[in-house]
Amino acid sequence: MDNRNRIGLFGSYFLGMAGIGFTLPYLPLFLSEEGMSDRAIGLVSTLAALAGLVQYPVGRWSDRLGQRKPFIVAALALLAASTFLLHSAHGVVWLSVLVILFAENGACRATVESLAGAEAARMAAPGQVGAALGALRFWRPASIVLVALASGLIAGAYGVGTVLLPLTVVQTLAVATALLIHERGEPKPGRDESAPQLPAAGTGLRDRTLWVFVAAMVLFHIGNAPGGVYLGLFLKRDLQAADWTLSCAFIVSMVAWMVAIRFAGSLADRLGRRPLLIAGWAVMASRLALIAVATEPWQILAVQVLDGTAQALFAVAAAAWMMDRFADPRRVGEAQALVGAALVFGSAVGPALAGLVVGELGFRGMFLLLAGIGAAATTIVVLFVPETLPARRSEKGGMR
Repeated sequence: MDNRNRIGLFGSYFLGMAGIGFTLPYLPLFLSEEGMSDRAIGLVSTLAALAGLVQYPVGRWSDRLGQRKPFIVAALALLAASTFLLHSAHGVVWLSVLVILFAENGACRATVESLAGAEAARMAAPGQVGAALGALRFWRPASIVLVALASGLIAGAYGVGTVLLPLTVVQTLAVATALLIHERGEPKPGRDESAPQLPAAGTGLRDRTLWVFVAAMVLFHIGNAPGGVYLGLFLKRDLQAADWTLSCAFIVSMVAWMVAIRFAGSLADRLGRRPLLIAGWAVMASRLALIAVATEPWQILAVQVLDGTAQALFAVAAAAWMMDRFADPRRVGEAQALVGAALVFGSAVGPALAGLVVGELGFRGMFLLLAGIGAAATTIVVLFVPETLPARRSEKGGMR
C-alpha cells in the first residue's frame, strides 16, 4: 500500500469512525433532551442496527463494479450531512431518520467499516491480509477514545448538542481524505482464464460451513452487544459505582482493543485464523461470566480488558477467515460485508433479547444467560469452524 492510499484509507476510516465516541455515551442523552422516550430511543437504535445490513448488497455491488472508493465516499458524505442536520433536528420521525444514518452500526458507518476492510485486504501484500486488517482497525478505538474525551469536555461546558458541530467538521474531513484513495483496476467476478485460479475453500454462499460460522458470529454479538446498553446501569444500580467509572470502563475496553489488535493481525497470518477465533469467542464468554459475579466496580474495570481483547480478535480473525473461505479476490467486498451484516444483526437482536429477560433475571442473571450464549457460540467455533489459512490448513492434511 503506497503512502497516498495509506493516508486516504486509514485517514478516512479514522475520521469516519471518530463519531462513535459521541454515539456511545452521548447520543441517547441528546435524543432524550430532544424529547424522545426511552422506548423510542431503544426502537430507533434497533432500526439503525438493522439498517446496517445494507452493507451486504453494497458490498456485492462494489465487487461487480470492481470499485469501493465511490461507495466509501458516498457513505461518508451521507454521514457528514446527517451529523450536521442532527444538530438542529426536531421531531421523532426526522430524528429517527438521521440516527439511522448516524448511529454506530447504522447504514453509513457499517458500510464504511466493511468496505474499508475490503480495500485494506485488497491492497495487502500476499500473506499479509491479517496484518493489513489489524493496521486499519487499530484506528477505530483510537479515534473513538479521542472523540469521547473531547465530547466530555465540550458537552460539560456548552451542552451535548454542541458536540455535533465540531464533529461535522471531522466527518467532512473524512470525505475529503477518502478522495485520496487510488484504486487500481481489479478483476470483476467471472472466470478469467488468464488469471491464476485460487483453490476454493468452500463454495461461496452454498458453503454450509460458512453459514455455521455466520451463526457463530451472530451469537457472538447477541452475547456481547447488550453490555454496551446495560453495563453502565449495572455499575450504577447494583455496584453503586461513581460516574467516572462508567467512562473508565469504556476507555479501558478501547485501549485494550488498540493494544490487542496490533498483534492480532500478524498472529492470524502466522498461527492461522482458527486459534484466534477460538480465543476471541472464549474471552468474550469469560468476560460476561466474570461480570455476572463481580462485586466491586474495580473488578468490572479489570474485566473490560477482556472486552477490548475479544473485539480486537473478532475484528481481524473473523474478517480474514471469511476472505479465506470465499477464496476469491473478486468477492472481497461481499466477504467483508457478510461479517459486518452478522455483526449488526447480532447487535440488534442481543439488546432486544436482554431487554426481555433483564426484568425477571436481574443484571447478574442476564449476564449469566449471555455468558451461556457465548459458551454455545464458542463450542460451535471449536467443533465446526476449520482453519482456512492455506499454509496452516495444508499442515492439517487439507482440513476443510
